Amino acid sequence: MTSLETILGSAGGVASLSYLQTRGVPRREVDRELRSGALLRVRQGWVASPAANAEIVQAVRVGGVLTCQSVLRRLGVWCDDDRLLHVRVGKHTTHLSAPHDRRMPLGRPGSRGVQIHRTVAGSEALETGRSVDSVEMAVIHLFHCEPRDKVIVSLDSILNKRILSHERLEEIASILPEKFRSFLSLVDSAAQSGLETKARLGLRRHGIPYRSQVFVEGVGRVDLLIGDRVVLEVDGEAWHSGPLAYAEDRRRDLELLRQGFVVVRVSYAQVMNQWALIEEVIRSLVARREHMWAGRHRRAGLGGIALGGEQLNRTI
Repeated sequence: MTSLETILGSAGGVASLSYLQTRGVPRREVDRELRSGALLRVRQGWVASPAANAEIVQAVRVGGVLTCQSVLRRLGVWCDDDRLLHVRVGKHTTHLSAPHDRRMPLGRPGSRGVQIHRTVAGSEALETGRSVDSVEMAVIHLFHCEPRDKVIVSLDSILNKRILSHERLEEIASILPEKFRSFLSLVDSAAQSGLETKARLGLRRHGIPYRSQVFVEGVGRVDLLIGDRVVLEVDGEAWHSGPLAYAEDRRRDLELLRQGFVVVRVSYAQVMNQWALIEEVIRSLVARREHMWAGRHRRAGLGGIALGGEQLNRTI
């Protein structure tokens, strides 16, 4: 079964009989493996290995293929996890099944933890015939599924991880409705986390000037520099919770303060749940002009340190 194992593995552990047959796997071999228990029948015309990923199996059992967030999360893309199984089905597909039992009707998708996507017109050429959508198809459905800021969070992550290029995203956007194409003007491949993107977009909405991933001598790159001297550092749970990371963050903060910067360090929970408060603090600092170097700072020898980073953003 080596050949079948290889082919099935390349398809995510789940494949249609037609997909296997086009790759030279005879039906009698599939039937033999089904009888022995080496393969499992997921739904009519589809089989899986016992070790196949559970989400992929469930998507096929529903009657479609894995798409959108459910594909992107597997690649490490930053998504606002809605804890739903995202399944793409044909434009006219009916008789969908529950993800845990193909004999039961799906009913209301949300009650089963499922988000159904209908194949988008104009995207058919990107279909692979496998159990998992391509990144390109997943991105198309992300545009249709999520609000603008959440889409941009994921696009930033895709670019930062070099999963797709900006040029490829532009090609994808070209087949989408016009309203989605403007999203690409807001992406930033330098963003190191979805939290940073959320913070950046929040500043942009209020026309607060900022630069992202600015280099400060003796510190390194900071997440966001507001005006000339307010540093906004956004701590993700994964990268800032260990003792070494904690110590390094405090070293950086102290050095920034020594150089005259104002440091606002916020946590994952604060960005996700208390953004209005963060915004209030930053707008107060800006209103008091504390984001700009003043004469008193320059007389104290501060504000003369060279910085490098993205161009100052002042517009909504």
